[in-house]
Amino acid sequence: MSRRSALLGLALAGLLAVGAKTAADHARERRSERVEEDVVYVARPEVLRVLSFGYEDLVADWLWLRTITYYGGWRRGDHGVGFFQTLAETVLELDPHFTEGYRFAAVVLADDLGRVDDAIALLEQGMRAMPANWWLPFEAGFLEYTVRFDDEAAYRWFQRAAEVPGAPDTPRRFAAFVASRAGALEVSYELWRVVAETAESAALRQKARQYMEDLEKVLRGEAPVPEWARRKRLINGRSDDDDV
Repeated sequence: MSRRSALLGLALAGLLAVGAKTAADHARERRSERVEEDVVYVARPEVLRVLSFGYEDLVADWLWLRTITYYGGWRRGDHGVGFFQTLAETVLELDPHFTEGYRFAAVVLADDLGRVDDAIALLEQGMRAMPANWWLPFEAGFLEYTVRFDDEAAYRWFQRAAEVPGAPDTPRRFAAFVASRAGALEVSYELWRVVAETAESAALRQKARQYMEDLEKVLRGEAPVPEWARRKRLINGRSDDDDV
């Protein structure tokens, strides 16, 4: 996304604050007086469009920084994360061509919040906006394989990504891995490595590196298969349920 004038950003931030306060006032009228500390009120996308005076991508930039900060606060244990999806969806309504936004939001929804269906739906929204973008179906395959453990769905998404004109060999390679029933942990490790090497978000890169470290210990025989990596099929010739 583009970065524009700091002065314009400050002016818009002031207008957005007014919109956000109005939204907050209306929301509080409909809710009990006790408001959870982690709840953030942001004006609806249509309101933000009006307040942006045509600079929707600048507003999306501002709101994306707020979303990343909100997520980081949750990771530190400062508050909850219940409003993350609304924040991310608002950003992507304002900037429907923000690839990294879709990638980051989908991983958080699926891996942190357990909302795989919502994550896939968000990626499909991005695919409709950017049909020539191979990253989004690849990300769907990644989540189906590493989070939902649905090999067939993962294969279909990897194949779809591979069929996008101009796509590199990466999705085709992972489609072949899944089709050949390659070692689940090895494939998961390679998928997280792709995330670690390509994600713009420092938080997402850190998450990917942590998963890679966990898997490296398992592959070296230094640790049992972690709970998040357990699959309902054979791993190295035995069921992952044997580790329970």
